[in-house]
Amino acid sequence: MTNDRIKKAFDLLRKNKIDCFIVTENTHVRYLTGYSGSNGIVLLLPPKSYFLTDFRYSVQAQKEIKNSAIIIAEQTLISELPKIPGLSKKMRIGLESEFVSMKLHEKLKDLLPKAVFRPIEGLVESLAVVKDIDELKKIKKAVRISDKAFEDTLDKIKPGAREKDIALELEYRMRSLGADGASFDIIVASGQRSSMPHGRASDKKLRKGDLVTLDFGCFYQGYTSDITRTVVLGKASQKQKSIYNIVLTAQKAACKAVKSGLACGRLDGVARDIIMKAGYGDNFGHGLGHGIGMNVHEGPRLNSSSTETLETNMVVTIEPGIYIPNWGGVRIEDDVVVTAGGGQILSKTSKELIEL
Repeated sequence: MTNDRIKKAFDLLRKNKIDCFIVTENTHVRYLTGYSGSNGIVLLLPPKSYFLTDFRYSVQAQKEIKNSAIIIAEQTLISELPKIPGLSKKMRIGLESEFVSMKLHEKLKDLLPKAVFRPIEGLVESLAVVKDIDELKKIKKAVRISDKAFEDTLDKIKPGAREKDIALELEYRMRSLGADGASFDIIVASGQRSSMPHGRASDKKLRKGDLVTLDFGCFYQGYTSDITRTVVLGKASQKQKSIYNIVLTAQKAACKAVKSGLACGRLDGVARDIIMKAGYGDNFGHGLGHGIGMNVHEGPRLNSSSTETLETNMVVTIEPGIYIPNWGGVRIEDDVVVTAGGGQILSKTSKELIEL
């Protein structure tokens, strides 16, 4: 699979009118080569690809990398670049504009004074946005782990428990089930704090009657999941049921609308229109969702201003919410694979209102 990715990257070099490309961002390095360690960079110099690391990772590199020539640096990684045949002459070299600091840029110019450096945005990301079979398997496994961890944690969600303790339990369960770790700081927001879309777990103790929003996910072999469920401690009030059902209706409608070729902005509108017609448009202040893969937030972006279009084998989150200050909030989120015939929902945990 990684050989195909290198070949596709070479094609993009030609389209961007550059001779070679230096990849420095860790997840992009892993995507292209399979290398799971740190302190590595990739030089795409058609017809060859080079991987540079230091002595500490030489054994790991030999084990994991099959599609690139491995160079073990004697000093810094970039100090090896002028030694690579064909790179010292005047060339158009692309750099990852979002990840290369001014300091690194200046060092590269000193090392390769004849080169012309060009900032390139989104080259690897454009390849990674559509997943291959192996990637889909890993994402599905990450989702299964997260689903099971949530189900196993439900009995811990009760009055008196701290939000932080619930978050810790979720992470422990995911790791116990084979995850490499949580894919982001787990959100556990209860009571009025559930009106905070990114209310990370605090010392607050859960109380009877609270809405509790849990947003969690894990890494499995480099790939992530991202799921949200909202529960109620005790019997839900009529308002809690009403808000929950509006969000659930919007979320299900958006999941049903997912298909290859659909404009991302239009998909956002499917859920947003339902929430707006219910009178809560001002309380849904974020986009419908985003892509996931090696990062928990990647393309495509599902929001009202998006110009992107869904493609087969993208994996996206569908996560509408309603957030009412000084009252609380509800968000429901699934991970969905885009197919030509619709969306395949990966998250299997029930979305019906859970009263604990």
